[in-house]
Amino acid sequence: MRWRPGAGRLVTVMAVCFGLTVVITRLYLMAAGYPKIGGSTYHIAHALFGGLLLVIAILVMFLFAGRAAPTVAAVLSGIGLGLFIDEVGKFITADNNYFFPLAAPIIYLAFLLIVLTARYAASRRSRCRTPVLNLADITEQVGMSIGGPISMERRNTLLDKLGRIDRSTFTPDAVQLCEALTEYVRTTHEDAEPSISGRLRRTSARIENALLPKHLLAMILIVVLLGHAVWTLLRLVLAVIVLAGWHAPWEELTHFLDVTQNHGWKALVGLGIAAVAEVAVGIGCAVGAVLWLRGRTEIGVRLGIWSNIVSLTVVNVFASYFSQFLTVFTALAEAILLWLLLRYRTRFHLSANSRIRTTPPFMPAEGLAENTPS
Repeated sequence: MRWRPGAGRLVTVMAVCFGLTVVITRLYLMAAGYPKIGGSTYHIAHALFGGLLLVIAILVMFLFAGRAAPTVAAVLSGIGLGLFIDEVGKFITADNNYFFPLAAPIIYLAFLLIVLTARYAASRRSRCRTPVLNLADITEQVGMSIGGPISMERRNTLLDKLGRIDRSTFTPDAVQLCEALTEYVRTTHEDAEPSISGRLRRTSARIENALLPKHLLAMILIVVLLGHAVWTLLRLVLAVIVLAGWHAPWEELTHFLDVTQNHGWKALVGLGIAAVAEVAVGIGCAVGAVLWLRGRTEIGVRLGIWSNIVSLTVVNVFASYFSQFLTVFTALAEAILLWLLLRYRTRFHLSANSRIRTTPPFMPAEGLAENTPS
């Protein structure tokens, strides 16, 4: 078996639909007072609807061809998995406890595994790709486009991939296939129009360049990293208070601060692990922001990225055991920050390896040149 073209994108769509479904479902149930379908005798759990959507997603893949079928299946499977796993607390407890605290970490870990699978699938296809496998992928993509419109962006992408294939190891038949595919894509779709998504991407890029130039975006990200460090420090202080067994003079405050809610030593161990990770996250965000201010942009951005990854994959897993809704919104904010940091690195072509020093984010390059001794 080989990786499907666009596998990383499809699993990413599934992960996004999965995460949104869980969050929306839990918020809706809380707002609606946890209604039940079925009356006094039956209880039609929404896990059943999730299983039905998973079956429909499989049937879509089996029954339909074309480029839209995998995307539709990814959306349906993400929603179905979200509805199914949302009730995991009922499946792991003897009393069918939907609110069992361990359910939230299980859901969060499942989401992380799908995201990691998406990233692995996206990177796997870019490594160790032989010319024959590249040609097979392009053949499949062209085949899915036969009989339907193709956008200018899609046409240019296919032609670029065909042009970059090394044909020196091909058999004569493979060479003829490669040339036939090139001719087909070039002539059949030579009047292709830009796609709606392509136009939206170009428009959003122009808006992004106008509203968020490099220095402004750098300033915003540095401030947010410092704010993230402060927020992590507050969470750390709360964890230390609970671990130390401190009791406030007011019973209401003590109950509010005791996030473990008398769950025992296992909860305290989890909280301790989260506290250690929060130390690393807070230091990483603060040091990254300071280094960024001092002009070491690549190291600062990298520290910010890895600090957010540690928070998303370690801190929030344990934190979700104690407060699922607070963790959801914290994880959402951290995911947006991580995306902005990755976007900054990609947009301004920062290298993967750190340089010694670059231009400070608030000083124009010409200003730095003027202050640099000759």
